[in-house]
Amino acid sequence: MANEKVDVVIVGAGASGAAFASVLAKGGKKVVLLEAGPDWQLTDLISSEMWGRRIRPAGAPFRLEGKNPFGYAGQAGWGVGGAALHYFANHPRLLETDYRMKSEHNRGLDWPIAYKDVAPFYDRVAREVGMSGDAKAEEKWRPAGDPYPMPPMKTFRQGEILKKGFESIGIRMAPAPVAMNSTDFKGRPACIYDGWCHVGCP
Repeated sequence: MANEKVDVVIVGAGASGAAFASVLAKGGKKVVLLEAGPDWQLTDLISSEMWGRRIRPAGAPFRLEGKNPFGYAGQAGWGVGGAALHYFANHPRLLETDYRMKSEHNRGLDWPIAYKDVAPFYDRVAREVGMSGDAKAEEKWRPAGDPYPMPPMKTFRQGEILKKGFESIGIRMAPAPVAMNSTDFKGRPACIYDGWCHVGCP
């Protein structure tokens, strides 16, 4: 292996690195993924704040305020899967107007592309990664697109109460599009609503 010639070497087997490797390999390229952390197994991922610390690397200390610095590396992940092992899987879409910030709000710059240019890729990610949501409900603020491959996640009791409150004052709510399985999808079982997305989901 040490002397084998490959087309591409990708450092980091997180969400981006793994996706790039998959696309390139399907395109016929020889790809090597380098990952410093372990290939976590289902039995390694335990619903516990303490155990979840194993998949987050230590970060450099920094200060928000006061005298005591602390380390923060919540946006990273150690091992195959990277931060995708412990994120809340929210995949919101930019609004059409987000691409025209200068024109619309005289702030920043306009993008050289528009929402319609990236819309097919939003839909492709939803199909390939697996997204739960209600595309029709989102059409209040975004153009029509393909339906999500899975229905929305269940709403917890407190969410139902908040929804009722917002609706009573005229604020319309819609389920968040998330890369979580509300039903079985592509050989992966549905979410069991264990509630520990942020410490490593088995």
